[in-house]
Amino acid sequence: MISKLNIILLTVLVLASVSCGDFLKEVSQDEFEPSTTTAYTELLNGEGYSYSTLDALTWYMDDDVDGCTSYTPTKEQMAYKDVFTWQYDMDQSLKEALSQDQSTYENFYAKIMACNVVIDNVENSLGTESEIANVLGEALTLRAYYYFHLVNIFATPYNDARSTPDRRLGVPLVIKSEILDEGYARNTVAEVYKQITGDIERAIVLLEKDKVNNGRFRVNYVAAHLIASRIYLYMEEWDQVIDHATKAMAGAPKLVYLPDYVYNVPARPENSKNPVVSSDFPETIFVYGAMPGSMRFAGTPVCLSDDVVNSYTDNGDSRNGKYFKKTESYLIYPYMELKHGIAERGYVWRTAELYLNRAEAYMQKYKAGESSAGQLAVDDLNELRSNRITNYSDYQLSTAEDLEKLCKLERRRELIFEGHRWFDLRRYGMPQIQHKWIADEGKTTTYTLSEKDPSYTVPIPQAVLDRNKNLVQNELAPDRQGY
Repeated sequence: MISKLNIILLTVLVLASVSCGDFLKEVSQDEFEPSTTTAYTELLNGEGYSYSTLDALTWYMDDDVDGCTSYTPTKEQMAYKDVFTWQYDMDQSLKEALSQDQSTYENFYAKIMACNVVIDNVENSLGTESEIANVLGEALTLRAYYYFHLVNIFATPYNDARSTPDRRLGVPLVIKSEILDEGYARNTVAEVYKQITGDIERAIVLLEKDKVNNGRFRVNYVAAHLIASRIYLYMEEWDQVIDHATKAMAGAPKLVYLPDYVYNVPARPENSKNPVVSSDFPETIFVYGAMPGSMRFAGTPVCLSDDVVNSYTDNGDSRNGKYFKKTESYLIYPYMELKHGIAERGYVWRTAELYLNRAEAYMQKYKAGESSAGQLAVDDLNELRSNRITNYSDYQLSTAEDLEKLCKLERRRELIFEGHRWFDLRRYGMPQIQHKWIADEGKTTTYTLSEKDPSYTVPIPQAVLDRNKNLVQNELAPDRQGY
């Protein structure tokens, strides 16, 4: 079996763009030739899946968070101020403060390299046809998702109306496990999405063969359809969204009636092990990763924004109390986030997103003049909302504008703290955001991210640019000064 150490070394060498000769001096090629499908499954489980923080950035950049009075910030929390205020050197600030060996950019490419090793070699391994198809489908799904995440952090949105995606720089496509002498240049946004959709469609064919239940810590055909629906949502391919969401729903868990859902530590839900973001939550399809541990939302300079808290306007909306709660007056911070509890992971893909993805696609078709699609969007929203709000009365279809507003509000309310909001704001046109930072002495400084600000696209880390001269940097915003 390929050792974890060797895969990590391989990844670092690839990203540093060393020569083949240098690589061969470090590691013998025969160390990268496991013979069995089981060995490739173990490699993917150990190096391809994420059980730690991959994205240390986007949690703190959207409008679901704002500044609050806090305990004295640590050095690490002060480094997150650069993320929170959209400074161009945010990645470097985190790397220096947290002593990280890798950054968000490098974290994803490390996972992609492990997927590449599996994709390139597993079909020649010793295993059954079903075993090979399953692990290959998993690796393709993961690679598609990792590139989807990368291109939505370090490149402009697919639907950016200022130019077509084939004319804008995306991220480098590294889709083979061999070492190249030269560094990788950036592909276009269109080329990256072509690779992503090719990977996920191939993965679905493989995972649909036997529909193996891989458990909630590994992807299966339902998870692949779900992420396909999200990918096509960003691409505004509405029929594809509907198709993949519908197919995923056929095998997905049912929606939870949230008002009756009980956390296993009712008196202190923040200490529960079965919150929404966990393998124990009944709607969970796939669970992975971790949220950054240095900041969180309790006693730190960043907390929930009043704006998002006040968006839960329906009487009896159980998400206010299950996803977050207002704290007691003696606590220094105003709100407590409950969605993660003390669960084992930071992200989930779950059934609720399928209803939201499909509702948005139907809504867009309704806006375009397909009258029957409006009620279909309403049906999906009502199904979700009736499982979140006590004594719920169905929403009645009215104008396309009202329906669009509800779709966006429900997406924000339902998916809070699950890693969606920053990316949704980008595809919604990149509106202005303001964050306030409250210093130890109580001084408040407000920072503004302007509409369509360059910082809606995160700069490529300087350390990566230094190693790879073929990369072109994104447009940089100036040092962001507050007032």
